[in-house]
Amino acid sequence: MHKRALFILAIAALLSGCATTPVPVSQAIPVDQGRLLAFKAAPSTAYGTLVVFRDVGFIGGGCYYALSVNGTLAVRLGVGEVATLYVPTGELLLRASRDPMGGGLCALDQDNWTQRETNFRPNEVKNFRLSIDANGKLDVQRSEDSGK
Repeated sequence: MHKRALFILAIAALLSGCATTPVPVSQAIPVDQGRLLAFKAAPSTAYGTLVVFRDVGFIGGGCYYALSVNGTLAVRLGVGEVATLYVPTGELLLRASRDPMGGGLCALDQDNWTQRETNFRPNEVKNFRLSIDANGKLDVQRSEDSGK
């Protein structure tokens, strides 16, 4: 019985260590411009600035994850990367998912996504992070600390 309890505790410790963690701002890697697909430049009309960080960690580490804004694929992020998007003001729907351009194992589970609504005022800057919990659940969430 004692060995079984230790085994269960060891497994729980390993699994709890699998969730992703925020990337420190100083260590964030700018996304490759080839994977920044939309909202790349500040428009001449009112806009907000959305800064999105992808966490670091083992889960999902071999695949890009995507962020879409109002149904437009905006960026494909690798582990520890950051992208700056110049988005329209008003209500936006942010959807995080596995990379729809992914192949092989990265093409699996592409219909598992999460989304959040947010509102942008002119010249407003908001930070978001893509994270994956120990159960493999993807989330997009506000990060007031620029990815910390």
